[in-house]
Amino acid sequence: MSLREYIIKAKLRLVEIRLLNSNFTLTEIADELNFTDVSHLSKTFKRYTGMSIREFKQQGEYRLLKRSAC
Repeated sequence: MSLREYIIKAKLRLVEIRLLNSNFTLTEIADELNFTDVSHLSKTFKRYTGMSIREFKQQGEYRLLKRSAC
């Protein structure tokens, strides 16, 4: 795994935590974690988790934090 991919996955774990455990907006999360904008965050999230942010929030269950590999 490249350093870039490792960093993206680490950021997405933080996204999961903030989505389920805070009242931050998607804009605030994207800004805090240095995504270009909400669209960039959404596309990256879907690419790595296989689901949209809306689906993730409805499911209410961590995806990346459960995986054993980084």
